[in-house]
Order: sequence, then structure tokens, then C-alpha cells
Amino acid sequence: MKFYFLIVIFCIALTTSIQAQNHKYDLWKKPSFFRGFNLLPIATHTIEDYRDLKATGANLAQLGIDGFDSVDTPYEVNAGAIDATDRMVRFCDSAGLYYTITVRSGPGRRDVYWESEGGAPKSTIWKNKQEQNKYAQMLREIVSRYKDDTLFVGIGTMVEPNPLFDQLNINAQMLRTALEKEAIDFKAINQLFIDEVRKADAFIPIIVQNYQFSCPEFFSITDTYTDEYLVYEFHSYRPWNYANNKTPNTVIYPGEFISFNDLTNIYFDKSVLKKNVFKYVDSVQKATGKPFFLGEFGILFEQGGGPLYLKDMNEICIEEGWHFALWLFRGGGGEGGWDYELKSPEYWQTVLNMFKYSDVDDPRDDGGEDVILYPNPANDFIYLKLNDNFRCDKIEIYSISGEKIKTINSEIREMQNIYVGDLMSGIYFVRYCTNNKLFSITR
Repeated sequence: MKFYFLIVIFCIALTTSIQAQNHKYDLWKKPSFFRGFNLLPIATHTIEDYRDLKATGANLAQLGIDGFDSVDTPYEVNAGAIDATDRMVRFCDSAGLYYTITVRSGPGRRDVYWESEGGAPKSTIWKNKQEQNKYAQMLREIVSRYKDDTLFVGIGTMVEPNPLFDQLNINAQMLRTALEKEAIDFKAINQLFIDEVRKADAFIPIIVQNYQFSCPEFFSITDTYTDEYLVYEFHSYRPWNYANNKTPNTVIYPGEFISFNDLTNIYFDKSVLKKNVFKYVDSVQKATGKPFFLGEFGILFEQGGGPLYLKDMNEICIEEGWHFALWLFRGGGGEGGWDYELKSPEYWQTVLNMFKYSDVDDPRDDGGEDVILYPNPANDFIYLKLNDNFRCDKIEIYSISGEKIKTINSEIREMQNIYVGDLMSGIYFVRYCTNNKLFSITR
């Protein structure tokens, strides 16, 4: 009796250094590829929360971390922050989530939330060269710690820079004049951060934010940089008295709100958001040709037209090619604040619709295949995703010469990470086996 076996071999490349092609930055160059949520180091989060995030269809977790060095002199190591970040990264690795790390504090820099709303003392980094250097060195250490993880796709140097604190009652040009008068050179500070990160990793995407909470209106005076692998991040809670209104169901979108660009009430709808609120973001994007990332947006409480507002924001992101991350995933704000799972069902469904991809290169878009393996090239881990009705009971890894290197004998369902950090750099073949048949895809 003859037996016929379907044999398709999956080829992967393992590397301990970046390839000539910068795979991480290539993902940023795909319009609207990264779509996800912000997460904070919340002690009650478990791996199940991260798996639930992945199950929404999102592929990105933006990890807002406390700095590895404390804010005040003598700038001691913040062991708790390091442990919390390691924990979040482990959860992302286990769930198969791409992640960025965005730094909320460090030497001379207090978390912007506690500074602006919590009454904490103001940041001193803006004029303190020692703190600027120590903060830059901290960024280098953070990148060095995680750079070999293929799921680590960007370092955000500082969350919502606010030199001259919270003087949002001045417009962009007035702020530029005030910064010059105070001899605060934010471009030089950011360039220092970029240069120091590059000492740790020449290729990691660096994500920079703009003045005054990285609000879109202040991109009229934004600084630009020549780094090859740069991403510009902005945040938008516009219109402010709608998205951030602390009393539920008191305002309606579309509707009239204050415009920071016009300094008067105007009627806000999708067209105004795109052509007015984001006009300076659009112009800088066109001038630089770099990827842009709407790193925070959302709605605090339910308001009239809330699902439509979220839908309009998402559609603008897709039309402009922006990557995006909602604020916030299971942040514990209470009463549904920023938590779309706790709002009316149409809010959560609107959010879930944001993560429906058409990009065939997305690792979750299986194209009807039974098995997906990613990322490729890989470092320490590769991730195996199986369709719901498919089972795999063995995986074999071969060298390029055909020698069997490793066998994993265990039943695999849905998602599993496979450790390959013990293999030397090179090209390998992966074979999936089930019921004496072999299945695979080629990437």
C-alpha cells in the first residue's frame, strides 16, 4: 500500500543581529499596521488580560512604563519599575503581541498625569543638563534590555512633553517664543535622547512626541529629525470638552465645541477633525515621509454620538495611514472611564471593528491557512498560531543541511511560543506534523 504525504516546509531565519532589512521599521512603513491599546503597569493584570487584548484582534500593546531611574536626585535605580516592565514584556511575549515601550518618568521628569492633574512638583529636566544626560542614559539601558526581542518594535522617549508646564492657554507660536525666551531647546533634548538610544541599537524604531502633550495643533511648530528609523507620535482628545468630559451623557457629537486652531466655537464632525484638527499633523507627515502614530485617543465616558466619534477617528487613521493605540485597556478608572468593555455594547463593538485587517501580511490574517508562524526573522521565540479546528501534535526543526535539530512533542492548540534562542544564527526549516501528515506555510 502506498502512502502519500503532503509535505510543505516552512523556512525561518534566526538572527542575533538585525538584518540589512529593518524588519521592525518595515512594519511601521505599512499604513495603519499597528493597531492596539495603551497599557499601564497595573499589578492586578495577568497574562489573561494580555491574551484578551490579543483576542480583540489588536496586534500592539503600548506599554507606558515608569523610568528605570527615579525622578529626584540621587536618581536611584527604580527596581520596582524594572520588575513591572519585565512582567509586561513577558505577558506580551506569551500572548504574541507586538509592543512599544513609552517612558512616563525618569531623572528630572515626572509622570505628566501626576504633574498636570495630581499636583506633583513640576519636572526640572528642561534646563538641567545633568538630568537630560541621565535620562538619555536610562533610555539606552531600557533599549539594551529588550532590543533582542523581535516583538519589541519601538521606544517612546518621553510621554507628552510639556516644557513650560501646562500653559495651554497660549497658542503654538506664543509657546515657541516663550521657549526661546526661557532657553529651553527641546529639539536638542530629543536629539540627545535619539543619539543615546542609537548607542544601544542602531535600528530600533524611535518614537518621538511633540510639545504640549503632543497635541495635534502644536505640530505647527514641531521639530523634525533626520534619524532614519523615526516615528512621530501624537495624541488627540479633540474636541476636549467632548472626549474628556467628566460628566456622562451631557454633550453630543457632532456638535459645537472650542477649536484650539480657531480660538472659537466651531461645528465638529469627521471633516473638521481631519481637515482642521489634524491639518498640521498631515503637513508634517507629508514633509517628512515618516510613519505617524496616534498613540492616544478615546472617550472618557459615554456621550451622545460616542460610537460615531470613535468610528470617525478610526476611519481618519485608516485614510491617513496612521498607526493607533486607544487609551486605555482595563485601566481601572472606575465607572467605565476610558474602558470600552464597560460601556454600552455599541462602544465595544465599535472598538472591535477597528481591528479588522485587510493586510495579508498581518500575522493574524491567516488567509485560510491552518498554521501561521511569526515573526520571521526571529530571535529568541517564534509564535505558532493554529486555526480553531486544527491540531498539531509535533513540531520538528531542521538545519539548512537537513539535520534534525529539535523536536517539540506536545499537543498545540491556538497559540504557543517556541524557544529558539538556543540555536545559532542561520536558516532553519520547521515542519508541522499531525496524524502522519505535514502542514505548513511559507513566509
